[in-house]
Amino acid sequence: MEIKTFKKAAENIKKLKLLETDDCVIAGVSGGADSMCMLMTLLGLKQEFDLDIIVAHVNHGIRGEEAERDADFVRDFCADKGLTFELVNADIPKLAAETGTTAEEAGRNFRYSYFCELASKYNAKKIAVAHNSDDNAETVLFNIFRGSGLGGLKGILPIRNISGSDGKKYTLIRPVLSLSRAEIEEGLKEAGQDFCIDRTNNEDTYARNRLRNIILPMARDSINSNVYGHIGNLSRQAALVYDYIEQETEKSSSCISRIFDEQGNKTGVSLNISVLEKLHQAIRQNLLRRAFEMVSGKLKDVEETHIEAIDALRLRQSGKRLSLPYDVTAFREYDRIILTKSGNTGFFVEKNSFFKGELLDITGEKGGCESGIYGITWEIRNRSELPLEIPKCQDIKWFDHEKIGDGLMVRTCREGDYMLIGREKHRKSLSRFMIDNKIPLHERERIPLLVVGSHVLWVVGYRQDESCLVTDTTERVLIVKNNNQKR
Repeated sequence: MEIKTFKKAAENIKKLKLLETDDCVIAGVSGGADSMCMLMTLLGLKQEFDLDIIVAHVNHGIRGEEAERDADFVRDFCADKGLTFELVNADIPKLAAETGTTAEEAGRNFRYSYFCELASKYNAKKIAVAHNSDDNAETVLFNIFRGSGLGGLKGILPIRNISGSDGKKYTLIRPVLSLSRAEIEEGLKEAGQDFCIDRTNNEDTYARNRLRNIILPMARDSINSNVYGHIGNLSRQAALVYDYIEQETEKSSSCISRIFDEQGNKTGVSLNISVLEKLHQAIRQNLLRRAFEMVSGKLKDVEETHIEAIDALRLRQSGKRLSLPYDVTAFREYDRIILTKSGNTGFFVEKNSFFKGELLDITGEKGGCESGIYGITWEIRNRSELPLEIPKCQDIKWFDHEKIGDGLMVRTCREGDYMLIGREKHRKSLSRFMIDNKIPLHERERIPLLVVGSHVLWVVGYRQDESCLVTDTTERVLIVKNNNQKR
């Protein structure tokens, strides 16, 4: 006799293409109703897809003898069905204390890490876990209540990628996500299949349990009997919209630049405000959310109000700082929004060789120097060989060779640097020049300078000093070019 519950799950698996022929699947099985229903569904498809099913069980070290009985139950089931069984014993309370997370989060992280290890061991591409539609409704409401954005409305996805500690990627599937908890228990009853009961699921200690045991049943009984189904429909629609926003966000992700310290360590990110201004608010704030995650490494507990506060920096003057979760600081600096870990003071877009400086030997005819960001080349020509009109280009400058003297070098800024500006050649400190030209602080120390001593002849990509300009009396011209043209 075909059981309706298993048939529905199997049809959804095929519809969403969760399985492929010859798949090796790591199935996370606790012994509870959800995971036993999932395992029986996979067994029903084993021959059709020629599946290799590896059953993984985690003892979290929380429920003592009860947990050991659950492990024995799953082991015996696997032995009866001829399935490979893998067991790991963990101390999740200790792990939670060491990592500063909740037991629930520590347990989830441990499980997924263990499943990935087994996937690597057995060369499996798929990892199956047993979330159902009730779990999805709980997740959506939980995300709403804690202040998440549109991404939180997606709830639990039926399929997504997951990475192991070794960097390998696997496909996480949820074969019974289309089933309600009631359907699952009814199906197991019809099949005559026992399952384990985790007493902690009935306790209202955790917020998620209160949603499961109190709030959602109340909504079902007093507002709408199909509340779980309606929340599921909402999450699927939100997932489609979110997927579109992610695609559009990717198109604008080039406006995010990594910033580094002097040792080449990543310290944060920088975003171009002029690019952000052109984006729809939904795309812009999703881009900011992505930038935040690049700095913090996580988005858990980051609320919409945090992202909106970062977005509002576009409309503020430079200098305003925000203190955000995970010790992240955000501030505006001229035409950029900077996100970095609190306490970082020096910013550079890339580490390069210009910090020490490089002497240019201009006794020959041509030469150059290279770095990760800039490539400076030069050549010396007779003035009579060149066009009468001097190029007006920020990345190519002509200098009177005879006026330069010895000690020409390329380096980044130092205290005491100055330029001679205007016809009167009045002296101006380099720091004042950079402030007046609104060059962001994190960029100032990476801009190459053409200098003799403390005298700056050219702020590469910005302005040339007046002291060595080509005139009617110039005989030899030093032509210097910035090849990379990055700023």
